[in-house]
Amino acid sequence: MRKTGEMPGHRYSIPMYLGAGGIATAAHYATMIALVEILGARPIVATGSGFAVGAAVKYWLNYVMVFRSDREHVVAVPRFAVTLAVLFAGNLAAFWVFQEVLGLHYVVAQVLTTGAMIPPGYLLSRLWVYR
Repeated sequence: MRKTGEMPGHRYSIPMYLGAGGIATAAHYATMIALVEILGARPIVATGSGFAVGAAVKYWLNYVMVFRSDREHVVAVPRFAVTLAVLFAGNLAAFWVFQEVLGLHYVVAQVLTTGAMIPPGYLLSRLWVYR
C-alpha cells in the first residue's frame, strides 16, 4: 500500500506513463498531421506545434494519474517546463535527422523520435518534476 506523499512504484508508473504518453502522443500526432496535410505546414514546424499540444495533455495526466504527485504546481510546472525544453530540443533534433537527413516520411520519423524520447522523459519526470 502506498503511503501519502510516496510516489507509486515502477510497476504502476511505467505502464501508466506509457498510457498517458499515448494520449499525449495522439494529440501531438493529430496536430502535426493536420498542420501538414490541411494547412501545408513544413513537417519540422508541425512536429514542434504538436509537441506543445501534447505537452499540455501530458502534464496533467502525469501529475494526477501517473506519479500521483503532491508537489505544488508552483514547483512542478517550472520543472516540467525545463524538462519539456530538453525533450523539445531532443524531439526536434532527432526528427530533423530522421526526416531531413535520412529522408524518412514525417510520420515514420516522428514514431522513431517518440520512441527515443520515452526513457529520458520518464526518468526526468519521475526523478525531478513530480518527486
